[in-house]
Amino acid sequence: MHKNSRFYKIQNWAGLILLIAAGYYFYSELLPDWQPKLEEFWATSGQNASRPLMLLSFALAWLGYYFAPLPWQKILEALKIPKIDRGELRRNWYITQMGSYMPGKLWMVLGRLTFLRANGTSTFKGVTALVLENIYMLVALGILALVALPFLGTDLPSAVTIALWVSAGLAILMLFAPGLQKVFARRLAKNFDVDMEELPHISHMDQFKFIGAHILSWSLRSLALYVWFRGFGVPGSSPPYAMVAVCLLAAPASWLIALVMVFIPGGIGVRESIRGLFLAPFVVGGMAVATTIALGQRAIVIIVEILFATQAVVYLFLCKHFPVRMNHLNQLSHLTWSGIKGWLCRHNLSKPPHPINVTFSVTGKCQSRCKTCYIWKESNHESSVASPELDLATIDRLFRSIGWTYFFNVSGGEPFLRKDLDEIVRLACRHLKPAVIHIPTNALMPERIETTTEKILKVIREEAPGTVLSIKPSFDGIGEQHDEIRGIPGNFEKLLDTLERLKALRERYEYLHVGVGTVVSRFNQDNLESIIAYAATLEVDTYINEIAEEREEFFNLGSGITPDEDSYRKIMLTFKETVRTSMKGMKLLSRITTAMRLVYYDLAADILKENRQVIPCYAGILNAHINSDGGIWPCAVLAYNGQMGRVDDNTEFIDIWNSKEAAKIRKGIKDGECACPLANQAYSNILMDPKSLLKTIWIAVKG
Repeated sequence: MHKNSRFYKIQNWAGLILLIAAGYYFYSELLPDWQPKLEEFWATSGQNASRPLMLLSFALAWLGYYFAPLPWQKILEALKIPKIDRGELRRNWYITQMGSYMPGKLWMVLGRLTFLRANGTSTFKGVTALVLENIYMLVALGILALVALPFLGTDLPSAVTIALWVSAGLAILMLFAPGLQKVFARRLAKNFDVDMEELPHISHMDQFKFIGAHILSWSLRSLALYVWFRGFGVPGSSPPYAMVAVCLLAAPASWLIALVMVFIPGGIGVRESIRGLFLAPFVVGGMAVATTIALGQRAIVIIVEILFATQAVVYLFLCKHFPVRMNHLNQLSHLTWSGIKGWLCRHNLSKPPHPINVTFSVTGKCQSRCKTCYIWKESNHESSVASPELDLATIDRLFRSIGWTYFFNVSGGEPFLRKDLDEIVRLACRHLKPAVIHIPTNALMPERIETTTEKILKVIREEAPGTVLSIKPSFDGIGEQHDEIRGIPGNFEKLLDTLERLKALRERYEYLHVGVGTVVSRFNQDNLESIIAYAATLEVDTYINEIAEEREEFFNLGSGITPDEDSYRKIMLTFKETVRTSMKGMKLLSRITTAMRLVYYDLAADILKENRQVIPCYAGILNAHINSDGGIWPCAVLAYNGQMGRVDDNTEFIDIWNSKEAAKIRKGIKDGECACPLANQAYSNILMDPKSLLKTIWIAVKG
């Protein structure tokens, strides 16, 4: 910060000295003079005081400050600042808001800039956001003033009224005068040693959001002021709307004047004097009583601000000392909200939410030669197999843009071929904050899988305590049958070696779940009973059975690997009976997960039989698949044919997720143009289908 800047000079605590002096003057000089008027007011109007109205004023102030961070959030989104968790952003806003009571709001500004820098935002963009927030707040307050001014009546002096009209007009003029915006921007940015010659282009829709959010917050705060005066027994005005209009005007006008006198911490005293001046004609006792009541309302506002800031601090304290429980609570709240938005999105009432299930194919490389997947045959394909894999810097931007997910599924190719897999998981923990991380593997590299898994577990312990890591080696047959289906001699022995290593790790890491998964295809459907029986001897946490699918992702369309519906249903009856038996000793959460699988098996059989979406599909709404080349798909089945876009240096995930192409693909899915038994997708669909969800809960409770 430049030594000659205004903010630097403020650090000499001149503002604090002025505040103390003003407080002393008020209590020693003004209050003795005002006291008789206050006593007279209370004697004549005190009997009309209303505690319910005072409580209503508190509630309105609380609502006003609840919406106060919304404009800041919308501005950051419009500037395409790296995605920041909404809860973290709001908490920082409330905590730094208390910095407005330090000299000249210096600590509030520095606190927000520091927070943005810690989340990957440059100082330039952070200062730009601050400039835009103030510009659009001025415009919003100008609009409020213009709405209120015609209804003021003749109680204010003409000079004050004219000054207000001019000020409001100039504030709104800033919206249509880029030159004024540039001057304002340069002036403010200079205090932070930032040269700002141009402001970014902001769409009319975004401007409407900024201004509307500010008007909502300030209107609620203004109504809180009106109700507070009525709660103190101040009679209504004639005409009745005049006092409401004055309160609508008093809040923005006092803020504007306090902004000019920024060296006074929080504008305390200045703002209340302005409000007292405006409201004096409605109060017996005039300026003395009106200012005192306004100071009382200011105390309520400070209490509201402290409550929000305290809630934020307590939340951070709980996250630090009870990280696992807070992680789980956060996941449930996010999951609920995404589910609601997902339903609204499918009915064209909302933008798509954070996907609750994100699958990321970290590589297209694989050493297996599976009969059910032909990725290994497509080394010259123009898709992700041949394309460069996303580097960590791009993955960092990608995950920031996604923001949050419940289930993070690492896919491939073979995920453990990525030497930086633990760092990919670190970025996922930091930005996606998943409840579950799932990594399948072909088990061909037992030592590397063991070493990398332990690295990942340590990363999770540091970044996201309580997040479950599930490692699932493929198990498609016993002995030579597994090797034949997987195409690699000796694979089965390496599978057993990998499982022993993972189970040894499980003894030391509470949140490691070890499982195996069988892809049921025409190559092993006749041996499934013996495969299930053998799986029971492996001492794993979970055994998952999924149907082999013909997917664009696997380049196996037309391969005929999927069992027919009758065969699959018979296979599933055996598997379901085994799973039901194993549920008896499970905890409730594990039972719910297992019950969901049981419901899925019935759904998969029905989909194969009817060749339609048996329940509504939320692919591309609650589920997202990221290809190794940055392609964004609604699911692995549509894959390249359903690509919504591709992440690159100039395109963020959120841009693709909200694009017209994505909306077009979602419409096709909603219209039933596709149908598949994809397990990952089916679990999200079950959560959103009341009948299937109730069936899941019933099975879980029944056990």
